[in-house]
Amino acid sequence: MQLFVRITLGIAMLGGTAGATTYPVGASRTYHSPCDLMKTVTLQPGDIIEVDAGTYTDYCQITVSGTEQSPIIMRGVPGPRPVFDATGLDLSGSGSVPRAIFQWTNGSYWQVSHLELTKAANASNNGSGFRLTAGAHDVTFDDMSIHDNQDGAQSDGVSVITISNSDIYANGANDGQSHNLYLQGEVVRLVGNHIHDSHGGQNIKLRTRYIEIIGNYVENAGNYEVDLIQSANTAMPNANAVLIGNVFVRATSSDNNSQTILFGTDNANDPVGSRNGALYAIGNTFILRNASNQLFHVLTTTPAPAPTHVYLYDNIVYATVAGTKLTSDATTAGYVTGSNNFIMDGIGGLPAGLTATVGGTNPGFAGSDDYHLASGSPAIDVGLAQPQYADGAGTMQDGAPPRQPTPPIGSEPRYVVGAGVDLGAFEFGNAAPLNDDVHGTDGDGGTGSGGKGGGCCEVDGGGGATALFGFALVAAGLTRRRRR
Repeated sequence: MQLFVRITLGIAMLGGTAGATTYPVGASRTYHSPCDLMKTVTLQPGDIIEVDAGTYTDYCQITVSGTEQSPIIMRGVPGPRPVFDATGLDLSGSGSVPRAIFQWTNGSYWQVSHLELTKAANASNNGSGFRLTAGAHDVTFDDMSIHDNQDGAQSDGVSVITISNSDIYANGANDGQSHNLYLQGEVVRLVGNHIHDSHGGQNIKLRTRYIEIIGNYVENAGNYEVDLIQSANTAMPNANAVLIGNVFVRATSSDNNSQTILFGTDNANDPVGSRNGALYAIGNTFILRNASNQLFHVLTTTPAPAPTHVYLYDNIVYATVAGTKLTSDATTAGYVTGSNNFIMDGIGGLPAGLTATVGGTNPGFAGSDDYHLASGSPAIDVGLAQPQYADGAGTMQDGAPPRQPTPPIGSEPRYVVGAGVDLGAFEFGNAAPLNDDVHGTDGDGGTGSGGKGGGCCEVDGGGGATALFGFALVAAGLTRRRRR
């Protein structure tokens, strides 16, 4: 039975739990900001904070929790996003002062949407738009703008975070140690975001145990595009990372032109050890634009954890300049296997473990900066139909991309059109079958099971995590169904 996926999105945020209280906040309201509200009101599960458009200049720690069934909701009202501007605030993280505009300190089960977080800073260069710490978990973010902070977001401990449909950019203190996203914890899921133009750091730096990065557009990092490395959490089993259906566009020049995706550890002598899992890259489009670019670098402590490996299926790897490499060195190449990838002629460092590679000088993109496929592309219909990956519980899952990006922000369901799966992040002529229904019901489809650290786009991620995006399932066409 084929895996059938329904993905949750912000429609669930439009309602609340019966009996819950809705609190409007804003300049003309009884409470002038969410932080002002929480000084005097103890929120209950299911309560809703509706934030008027405007500019807010305070910050707070959030210590109250919703429940898995009745999360607390904080959302901007329709229209321009409310702006939380931390200009001039010292988010030191000392004592009762948070290190972020919104810091969840042991507060869990929140849904946050349609807000803008900017200008968070402190003397340590790690002021953040938001932060989860001290046991906080299961906080979801949708339709956010997070920019020009020293770190876009931070987390640690048992945090479980989903970020979707958000614009995350220009974060970083230009010191190489602060990033668009700098997250640790149990689970991170990134879906349909535009993550770009970090200042001197990584676009995505994750020390999280289990990672799903699906249907995002990631480009122009100040340093690495993606950094998936070690922490105490990643020493646990099944510290796997899954990249499915994304576009990654390397900057033409960055502070480290060679490194694009680092996996394992950033310190071969770290006693914590390198990540105890594998990297699965399925149905992505990788664009290399500097002659020094090396797509994958696997760095490990000695001995390397047994699961250390990179699996590549159904990807497109394309370079706009000569001199690029797929792998950084022979050690990395030895960890890489896979099949059915388009790899442009002339790209070096090709591992012997790659089979059924499609070569050529042109993957047939629709335009110079449009990475959809054009008619006649050699990448059409030649993918491996059901590539597999190991999820955060170690269970093998069908890795066929459930979604594809809608640049610059968002994603949409991806279908199989024609004789087979297309390579890269986009399906040529992507469209639902005529008999597809809005509920996603399908005679050959089963419903994915739950469980800690389960498979892409369907399940609980650990620490009591809710389904992907953390919202209730909705039938708004957010379904991937395979068509034969």
